Amino acid sequence: MKKTGLIIFVLFFGFLHAQDIDIYKKTDNSNYKIPDISPEMTYEEFKMLGTNLRMQDMIIAAILPGHVHFKINEKKTGYYILGTRILGYAAWAYLSANNKSLTQIIFFDKYQILDKTSTGDKIVAFTSVFLMVGSYLYDWIHGKYILEDKQNRIRYKYAKKKAKLSLGNINLNNNIYPALSFSYTFQ
Repeated sequence: MKKTGLIIFVLFFGFLHAQDIDIYKKTDNSNYKIPDISPEMTYEEFKMLGTNLRMQDMIIAAILPGHVHFKINEKKTGYYILGTRILGYAAWAYLSANNKSLTQIIFFDKYQILDKTSTGDKIVAFTSVFLMVGSYLYDWIHGKYILEDKQNRIRYKYAKKKAKLSLGNINLNNNIYPALSFSYTFQ
């Protein structure tokens, strides 16, 4: 128990004093680069385009359930993830209240090192781990997918589009026919 408290304290203290935790180096500084902004773009859309998920967000999502979805304004999904993780913690607390260890049930009971554990406790233990780990992975992976999709939709909505209608001729089997062409390009 003391080790878990120490790890949480170190992570929390590190977040207070760290700018970012990242494996790769950021190549440009978006704070000084002023992009071309469409007059129709809202502040929320502009803010969404500037949102990035970093390693620091991955660590925070492990501690704060639903962090990624709250960051990208998917509050309903964020609350579902929060509720799912709380159910996982509640199952863990249930096992602790009955003097059962989650790690012992999952890792050691299959080798029958412990006394016989009931099937119900095994189900509760594995469900607890599934809910906690699954909600974290869903938060991170689905959140990253939704963020990229939202950013692409905003880019598509405000991309400079050019439509071109032209008249010309087309050559088919050595016969020349009048033709109308329409092209639509993005820049």
